[in-house]
Amino acid sequence: MTSEAPPVAERLPLTNPFTAGDAPARSLNRVWLMELPGVPVEEGLLGRRAGEVLSTEAVRSLVRAAPLPLDPAAPNLLHRFDACFDDPQTRGPALAVAGIVGRRLAAYLLALRRGDAANRAARPEWDDVHWAYWAAVERVVIGGGLLAGRLGEAAIAETRAFLAAANCDLRVERSPFGAAIALVGLARHAPPDARHMLLLDFGHTAVKCGLAAYHDGWLSQITIRPSLSAQGIVASSATAAERWERMAALIVAEWTTAIPTDERARTSIGLALATHLEGGHPFPTDRGSYGQLRELAPNLAAFVGEELARRLSPYHSVILLHDGLAAASTRAGEPQTVVITLGTFIGVGYTLGGEGLRPVSANVTVGQSESSCF
Repeated sequence: MTSEAPPVAERLPLTNPFTAGDAPARSLNRVWLMELPGVPVEEGLLGRRAGEVLSTEAVRSLVRAAPLPLDPAAPNLLHRFDACFDDPQTRGPALAVAGIVGRRLAAYLLALRRGDAANRAARPEWDDVHWAYWAAVERVVIGGGLLAGRLGEAAIAETRAFLAAANCDLRVERSPFGAAIALVGLARHAPPDARHMLLLDFGHTAVKCGLAAYHDGWLSQITIRPSLSAQGIVASSATAAERWERMAALIVAEWTTAIPTDERARTSIGLALATHLEGGHPFPTDRGSYGQLRELAPNLAAFVGEELARRLSPYHSVILLHDGLAAASTRAGEPQTVVITLGTFIGVGYTLGGEGLRPVSANVTVGQSESSCF
């Protein structure tokens, strides 16, 4: 079967079709790879969704199958795997795993860019406008924890080589913020008169935490705090009310621990959720753990603001964002750019204008610190 990419004339949609519409249409986990004419792909990759082969668990499976002296049951398997790139005896197998990951990523990016017929047919919730948008994308920025280390360095090199061999000019780069990308983007949304922002990124496995500081209006520092488990929040048996109570308990604990009493009135709270939001409320079609929070009130953002005012007052303000939009905010104002995060699942954010966002200092520091930013 053969097909052709959309002509260049179709590569300039007037609006982003992914900023509206229901949640399933936005997901990259649902992208099928059915064909890639003229391009060699890994055996067994055709007929599979991106979420099946680019998730954290999929990469763990590759590592477990590799000839490496690692305990396949180790909870920190991927962290231990990253060290294999530095050992001459294990570097070869480690590079082989990275090559598979990089080529898988490239194959799905190429499928999105080309829009071959069978791949389009497998995604019926997308129409020509969605495919035209991806055909116009010039740069993809990769963030998230999965490719933040040595694995990512080697994998992205393979992704670039694969795309170049396929005569695709799509530019792929890693975000310098790695696993903290959503925290950094979230911090850009602080109101102009907030001096600090407490940051929590609620994912499917962990809740990443941080504290942002601003100097002369610029985002100057992100202090990464220890991550927390999301297990109780995303438990399948939890009701919406139980999920929120567990989230609120984490927010209150972080607030109490990290924010001095005399700074609370000048400190905002930023929350990123692994659910698509419209007007601050989850889509009715989002069946995920955080999407279920829509049952709490007609508008989740208003509900969260009222709840935190009751529990934490005084505080400056609260910002509630989809984690993909938070990540994409690190590249706000950059046209034809998409930000993809790789972790438990694939996340995606489409860049918008940078108006009203905090500028990021060229010397911004992002890292763990023993000292407070206060």
